Amino acid sequence: MAAAIGAIVAAGLAVTGWRFIGPDHIVYAVVVQGGFTFLGLLAGPLFVDTARRRYAVSSAEPRIHALLGADALRRLLGRIGWNSVIDSPREHGEGHTRRTRLLRGTELSETGHIIAGVATLLLAAAAVGTAHVAGAVQIILVGLPLHAYPIMIQRIVRQRLRHPHHR
Repeated sequence: MAAAIGAIVAAGLAVTGWRFIGPDHIVYAVVVQGGFTFLGLLAGPLFVDTARRRYAVSSAEPRIHALLGADALRRLLGRIGWNSVIDSPREHGEGHTRRTRLLRGTELSETGHIIAGVATLLLAAAAVGTAHVAGAVQIILVGLPLHAYPIMIQRIVRQRLRHPHHR
Protein backbone atom coordinates (compact mmCIF):
# COMPACT_ATOMS: atom_id res chain seq x y z
CA MET A 1 0.00 0.00 0.00
CA ALA A 2 2.81 2.44 0.86
CA ALA A 3 4.47 1.85 -2.53
CA ALA A 4 1.17 2.58 -4.28
CA ILE A 5 0.87 5.85 -2.36
CA GLY A 6 4.43 6.75 -3.33
CA ALA A 7 3.68 5.97 -6.98
CA ILE A 8 0.50 8.05 -6.91
CA VAL A 9 2.29 11.03 -5.32
CA ALA A 10 5.23 10.80 -7.75
CA ALA A 11 2.98 10.42 -10.79
CA GLY A 12 0.69 13.17 -9.53
CA LEU A 13 3.59 15.60 -9.12
CA ALA A 14 5.03 14.64 -12.51
CA VAL A 15 1.73 15.05 -14.38
CA THR A 16 0.47 18.10 -12.50
CA GLY A 17 3.86 19.80 -12.69
CA TRP A 18 4.11 19.04 -16.42
CA ARG A 19 0.76 20.71 -16.97
CA PHE A 20 1.11 23.74 -14.68
CA ILE A 21 4.86 24.38 -14.50
CA GLY A 22 5.99 22.86 -17.77
CA PRO A 23 8.64 20.22 -18.42
CA ASP A 24 11.21 22.77 -19.60
CA HIS A 25 11.29 24.74 -16.34
CA ILE A 26 14.00 23.99 -13.77
CA VAL A 27 11.41 24.17 -10.99
CA TYR A 28 9.67 21.20 -12.60
CA ALA A 29 12.92 19.19 -12.49
CA VAL A 30 13.25 19.94 -8.77
CA VAL A 31 9.58 19.26 -7.92
CA VAL A 32 9.50 15.86 -9.59
CA GLN A 33 12.62 14.79 -7.70
CA GLY A 34 10.74 15.34 -4.46
CA GLY A 35 8.07 12.95 -5.70
CA PHE A 36 10.61 10.43 -6.96
CA THR A 37 12.49 10.49 -3.65
CA PHE A 38 9.20 9.90 -1.82
CA LEU A 39 8.45 7.03 -4.22
CA GLY A 40 11.86 5.50 -3.53
CA LEU A 41 11.40 5.83 0.21
CA LEU A 42 8.05 4.04 0.14
CA ALA A 43 8.74 1.49 -2.62
CA GLY A 44 12.32 0.66 -1.62
CA PRO A 45 11.36 -1.79 1.15
CA LEU A 46 9.40 -3.87 -1.38
CA PHE A 47 12.45 -4.35 -3.59
CA VAL A 48 15.32 -4.35 -1.09
CA ASP A 49 15.56 -8.14 -1.04
CA THR A 50 15.35 -8.52 -4.83
CA ALA A 51 18.61 -9.37 -6.62
CA ARG A 52 20.69 -9.06 -3.45
CA ARG A 53 23.91 -9.57 -5.40
CA ARG A 54 23.67 -5.90 -6.41
CA TYR A 55 24.78 -4.96 -2.89
CA ALA A 56 28.21 -6.52 -3.36
CA VAL A 57 30.84 -3.78 -3.53
CA SER A 58 34.07 -4.47 -5.40
CA SER A 59 37.31 -3.38 -3.76
CA ALA A 60 37.93 -0.79 -6.51
CA GLU A 61 34.47 0.79 -6.29
CA PRO A 62 35.02 3.02 -3.22
CA ARG A 63 38.12 4.52 -4.87
CA ILE A 64 36.12 5.35 -8.00
CA HIS A 65 33.36 6.88 -5.90
CA ALA A 66 35.95 8.90 -3.99
CA LEU A 67 37.36 10.21 -7.28
CA LEU A 68 33.84 11.31 -8.22
CA GLY A 69 33.58 13.22 -4.93
CA ALA A 70 31.17 10.90 -3.11
CA ASP A 71 33.48 10.29 -0.16
CA ALA A 72 34.09 14.03 0.26
CA LEU A 73 30.33 14.59 0.18
CA ARG A 74 29.88 11.80 2.77
CA ARG A 75 32.38 13.51 5.09
CA LEU A 76 30.72 16.91 4.56
CA LEU A 77 27.32 15.40 5.38
CA GLY A 78 28.86 13.96 8.53
CA ARG A 79 30.20 17.36 9.58
CA ILE A 80 26.84 19.10 9.13
CA GLY A 81 25.00 16.35 11.02
CA TRP A 82 23.04 14.75 8.17
CA ASN A 83 24.59 11.33 8.73
CA SER A 84 23.42 11.23 12.35
CA VAL A 85 19.89 12.10 11.18
CA ILE A 86 20.02 9.17 8.76
CA ASP A 87 21.70 6.76 11.21
CA SER A 88 19.17 7.41 13.97
CA PRO A 89 16.25 5.51 12.34
CA ARG A 90 18.67 2.81 11.21
CA GLU A 91 19.55 2.15 14.84
CA HIS A 92 16.00 0.82 15.33
CA GLY A 93 15.68 -1.04 12.03
CA GLU A 94 15.81 -4.73 11.22
CA GLY A 95 18.75 -6.73 12.56
CA HIS A 96 20.18 -8.11 15.75
CA THR A 97 23.32 -5.97 15.86
CA ARG A 98 24.04 -2.32 15.14
CA ARG A 99 26.22 -3.35 12.21
CA THR A 100 23.48 -5.48 10.58
CA ARG A 101 20.96 -2.64 11.07
CA LEU A 102 23.35 -0.15 9.47
CA LEU A 103 24.05 -2.53 6.57
CA ARG A 104 20.31 -3.01 6.04
CA GLY A 105 19.85 0.76 6.13
CA THR A 106 22.41 1.21 3.36
CA GLU A 107 20.58 -1.38 1.27
CA LEU A 108 17.22 0.32 1.81
CA SER A 109 18.63 3.72 0.94
CA GLU A 110 20.43 2.46 -2.14
CA THR A 111 17.30 0.67 -3.37
CA GLY A 112 15.12 3.74 -2.88
CA HIS A 113 17.57 5.94 -4.78
CA ILE A 114 17.80 3.36 -7.59
CA ILE A 115 14.01 3.45 -7.92
CA ALA A 116 14.05 7.26 -7.97
CA GLY A 117 16.90 7.24 -10.49
CA VAL A 118 15.00 4.91 -12.81
CA ALA A 119 11.92 7.15 -12.52
CA THR A 120 14.16 10.12 -13.40
CA LEU A 121 15.43 8.39 -16.53
CA LEU A 122 11.92 7.36 -17.58
CA LEU A 123 10.62 10.91 -17.17
CA ALA A 124 13.60 12.29 -19.10
CA ALA A 125 12.86 9.80 -21.90
CA ALA A 126 9.23 10.97 -21.93
CA ALA A 127 10.42 14.57 -22.14
CA VAL A 128 12.68 13.76 -25.09
CA GLY A 129 9.84 11.80 -26.71
CA THR A 130 7.62 14.88 -26.54
CA ALA A 131 10.33 17.22 -27.90
CA HIS A 132 11.22 18.74 -24.52
CA VAL A 133 14.97 18.09 -24.76
CA ALA A 134 15.91 21.04 -22.53
CA GLY A 135 13.51 19.72 -19.90
CA ALA A 136 15.00 16.24 -20.17
CA VAL A 137 18.49 17.63 -19.64
CA GLN A 138 17.34 19.57 -16.56
CA ILE A 139 15.54 16.52 -15.16
CA ILE A 140 18.74 14.49 -15.55
CA LEU A 141 21.04 17.25 -14.23
CA VAL A 142 18.93 17.58 -11.08
CA GLY A 143 17.93 13.94 -10.61
CA LEU A 144 20.97 11.87 -11.36
CA PRO A 145 23.35 13.57 -8.89
CA LEU A 146 20.55 13.64 -6.32
CA HIS A 147 20.29 9.86 -6.53
CA ALA A 148 23.71 8.73 -7.81
CA TYR A 149 25.69 10.33 -4.97
CA PRO A 150 23.59 8.75 -2.19
CA ILE A 151 23.95 5.39 -3.95
CA MET A 152 27.73 5.80 -4.08
CA ILE A 153 27.82 6.89 -0.43
CA GLN A 154 25.79 3.84 0.65
CA ARG A 155 28.21 1.60 -1.19
CA ILE A 156 31.23 3.28 0.44
CA VAL A 157 29.64 2.91 3.89
CA ARG A 158 28.66 -0.72 3.22
CA GLN A 159 32.23 -1.55 2.13
CA ARG A 160 33.61 0.06 5.31
CA LEU A 161 31.12 -1.78 7.51
CA ARG A 162 31.95 -5.12 5.90
CA HIS A 163 35.73 -4.52 5.78
CA PRO A 164 36.57 -2.09 8.58
CA HIS A 165 40.34 -2.55 8.21
CA HIS A 166 40.46 -1.76 4.46
CA ARG A 167 39.87 2.00 4.45
